[in-house]
Amino acid sequence: MSNRIDTNLPFSVGVVNSEISPDVNVGVDVAADLGMSQIEIEDFWGRGAFECDDALVDRTRAAVDRAGLNVSAVGTQAFKVLILPPGEMGDLASIDGWDQHRIELEGGIRVAQALGSPFVRIFSCRRDDMVGMGNPSPRLPDGGPVPADRLAGIAAVLRDAGDRADAAGLTLLVENVRSCWGNTAVNTVRILEATDHPRVKLNWDPSNDFVSGGNPFPPGYAIARPWTEHVHIKDASVVDHSTGLIAWECVGRGEVDFVGQLRALIDDGFAGAVNLETHWHPEHRSKEANSRESFAGMLEALHLAQRAGA
Repeated sequence: MSNRIDTNLPFSVGVVNSEISPDVNVGVDVAADLGMSQIEIEDFWGRGAFECDDALVDRTRAAVDRAGLNVSAVGTQAFKVLILPPGEMGDLASIDGWDQHRIELEGGIRVAQALGSPFVRIFSCRRDDMVGMGNPSPRLPDGGPVPADRLAGIAAVLRDAGDRADAAGLTLLVENVRSCWGNTAVNTVRILEATDHPRVKLNWDPSNDFVSGGNPFPPGYAIARPWTEHVHIKDASVVDHSTGLIAWECVGRGEVDFVGQLRALIDDGFAGAVNLETHWHPEHRSKEANSRESFAGMLEALHLAQRAGA
């Protein structure tokens, strides 16, 4: 099996830098060494995008350029832990924590512009009953219900965010994640449809769909595909079905069908970024070592997917 990325793929391959190191120089060097063409940046030497001054942005740009990479997206935590009040949505500024999330969003937009990235990653507001990041929590069919008032509130938040991105010429990527209302493909697409904004699209994460109670491939992806502009790859397995406890795994050792998913992306001519977001970090090992091993599993799945279509 080749340990290099096929340059004839319709999509580009990269990594989320925080899964390697908060030091952007280390992240871009590892990405380049692995043959990747781009990198997704969410950690700027221990700071979030909204905390970056011009000097830190310039330092990031220099590191990326030195490695010959592009920045596929800037990751933020905007709206990930924002809890919406019950009932009819009022003025967004009245939501507890709104100002901080707006600052995080606007910081991500500013940094993405400076780095030449078309995308900023955001989230879809925190579920009311989440404890921590939701592991464990019940894995309900399709991720569980989204009440009508929450759906309307999330849509209002994301439409406002979409307007801010539109003014900057950028697109927002809502990542489906277990702790948020948009956890599975089913729920996230419901939210995107309700938002109905051309600058608000999907960062599709099959494993986040799986751990949330979805069936990521093929049915989840079929729902997600029309909205998908960006993809994250990591793997997971269920440890305890009664509690919903899950464990992150090296890609290829979990329960998500990445051979099928990657084959579908190839067949669809998906032209966005497919990025490793490792999450599998055993103790007493470096994040870089874990990401390199997980990327080897991702490459193996990719080669099997290519052979499946031969």
